[in-house]
Amino acid sequence: MSEPGIKSKPNYPGLEPDTSARQHLLIGEADGAGSLARTLDGLIGTANEDTITVLYTPGDGSDHSSTLTAARYPTPTISAQLEDVITAMQGVLRDARMGTRMYVAGSEPFIWAVIRAARELGMAEAAIQRERCGLMGRSVICVHCKTTAWRVSTTIYQCPGCELHLFVRDHFSRRWGVYQGVCVDAEAPGEVPEPEELEP
Repeated sequence: MSEPGIKSKPNYPGLEPDTSARQHLLIGEADGAGSLARTLDGLIGTANEDTITVLYTPGDGSDHSSTLTAARYPTPTISAQLEDVITAMQGVLRDARMGTRMYVAGSEPFIWAVIRAARELGMAEAAIQRERCGLMGRSVICVHCKTTAWRVSTTIYQCPGCELHLFVRDHFSRRWGVYQGVCVDAEAPGEVPEPEELEP
């Protein structure tokens, strides 16, 4: 059950060091540490240490912070919770200079939580690079009760809020960082198709 023509699904081209930027803010979750380390390797020798900030959280995934602390600069700020990463990011952006670039690597929900918070402080999305890695699945909001489910991996799932069976649309809200889930058996109650695996 796909939706041809839906073009809002985001893409994640990966991180590339922007050596023309004046300040670099690297933010990662779980497996995203590898992407941040690769980006740091590309910045070393072209950017001063005091222009680079690294924020990291294991989130719900594996802790790869040692990848960032081994023989690289600067020392990353490691937090247990996404909220702490967001707070630290907000502090950096409030004092950021023109020409700041952000590099975000992690799960899709993590990436868009960071982007949303950065946009609220005036960061242009064009200045934010992103790389999806680690835990897969989509963040889906039920259009009926507004409950958000995390890491949905099938085309049909049961809403944890209202318990309706929902079809996961390919429409993605960049503002909220979620896909939409709509009742799949509204016209024929009880007729719920077999779920299929979602594309990453």
